[in-house]
Amino acid sequence: MSRFTLNARDKVEVQKIADALPDDELQQVAAEADDWMNRNHVNPLMMAAQNFLQQNYGSAAVSMLDSDDDWHIRFDEMLRDLMVDTGKRERGIHVLINKVA
Repeated sequence: MSRFTLNARDKVEVQKIADALPDDELQQVAAEADDWMNRNHVNPLMMAAQNFLQQNYGSAAVSMLDSDDDWHIRFDEMLRDLMVDTGKRERGIHVLINKVA
């Protein structure tokens, strides 16, 4: 995908499009996120959190994060929400690009 940036007006329009996607599109975006998560069993948010915490806290305390199921669940939920939201916006960008072209 080519690299470009959106101006403020375009960002508002993309968000409106993303928020108005029909249910079948939303289900497809969610299915794509779920498929990625099922194929990749390592959550990059957990790795980033461990790296960040390692810089500010002791190793023993940080290593406990890896065995904390509650945090794994929360990071998985956060990653899925982030992926779905980004997928919706990506579809909005494609609509905007096709409208302009």
